Parts: sequence; structure tokens; C-alpha cells
Amino acid sequence: MAVRRNKQDKEELKQRIVLAAESAFTKSGIRNVRMDDLAVSLSISKRTLYELFRDKEQLLLEVVRCHWQDMSDYMAEIISRTEDVLEIIFAFYKRKMEELCSLNPSFLRDLRKYPSVLEFLWEKQKVSDEVAYRYFRKGMEQGIFRDDINFKIINEAMLMSMDLLIYSDIVEEYPLNEIYSEVTFLHIRGITTEKGLRLVDAFWDSMKKSDVLSD
Repeated sequence: MAVRRNKQDKEELKQRIVLAAESAFTKSGIRNVRMDDLAVSLSISKRTLYELFRDKEQLLLEVVRCHWQDMSDYMAEIISRTEDVLEIIFAFYKRKMEELCSLNPSFLRDLRKYPSVLEFLWEKQKVSDEVAYRYFRKGMEQGIFRDDINFKIINEAMLMSMDLLIYSDIVEEYPLNEIYSEVTFLHIRGITTEKGLRLVDAFWDSMKKSDVLSD
């Protein structure tokens, strides 16, 4: 019984550390957060922290894994309720906007310094791209997306646009959520039919009036 309780305590502590690290990394950037500071903020010893996570990269990888799983679970729940492609896309968009409201651009820049994290993200991006393509095809069947474009090129262009902007001075002038919003809707409007465009613009207008774009 004691062994089981100790194992549970260990898992609970690991979860506390991951949550604290995620908050610190996204607020201050990864490079600016020291493992020692995390230990102090959690009132644990450095030894305990390093027994659970051998270094910052392993801890960051767990943060990214948990975040990806949370998003996957969220989207799975949305997909279970509807087959409307735009509703699914808009749900993802809203969740992403909420995340970016409080994300320090340094976090995204710092990610490139951690090979295991990059490898994980690249693999998950492949999966996300395939899912996005399936929903694009479904959107074509629903009369929302055009059938005369190469979605894979458009999708890659959008990802590259965001990547380039994150490393530009524009992040000093505009918040990440606004940059993401403009890039996203530029691409979405470009691939929609007249029917899809009306739906997208109606959603865009509603978002402008909501807290998501006014923050």
C-alpha cells in the first residue's frame, strides 16, 4: 500500500512540476527559466527535481507532450459532436487564440534549441497535416472549400508564414494572437467557395466582437 501511495505521490509531483514549468516557459521563454528557480517555486529540492527530470530538455518535452495531448483530447471531443468542417476549424482556432494571448514569442524561438522536442513536434505536425488534409477534402464535399487548389501547398505556406513572422520584429509591435488570426483568415478566405466565404466572414465578425480579439 505504501509503495502504491509513493508512486501516486511521485506522479502527482511530476504533474505539478510540468504545470509549473509550462506556466513559466510560456510566460518568460524557455531560456529565461532556470531549473533551480522552478524547484524553489515548488518548494522542492533541486535533487528531487533532477531525479524526476534529468534536465530542462526532458522537462520541456513532457510539457510539450502534455499540451499536445490536451489539444488532441479537446479536438476529439469537438469532432465527436459535429461533422461540420468549419465548426471544427473554428473550435481549433478559438483554442489556439486563447493559448497565444499569453504566450511569449521567445518560447517558440527557444524551442529550436532542443532536438528531442523538435523531433517530437515534427512527427506530430505530420499527423496534424494529414488530419487537416482529410478535413479539407471533407470541406470540399460540403461545398465549403474550393476544389481547384493544392491544399498541401497552401497549408505549408501558412505554417512557414507563421514561422517567419515569429522570428521577425513584428512580434514586438503586435501580439501573437493577432498575427495568427490575420495569417489564418488570409489563408482560409483564399481557399473557400462563395458559400464558405459567407460562413467564414460571419464567424470573423463575431470574433471581432468577442473577447478573443479584443484582448
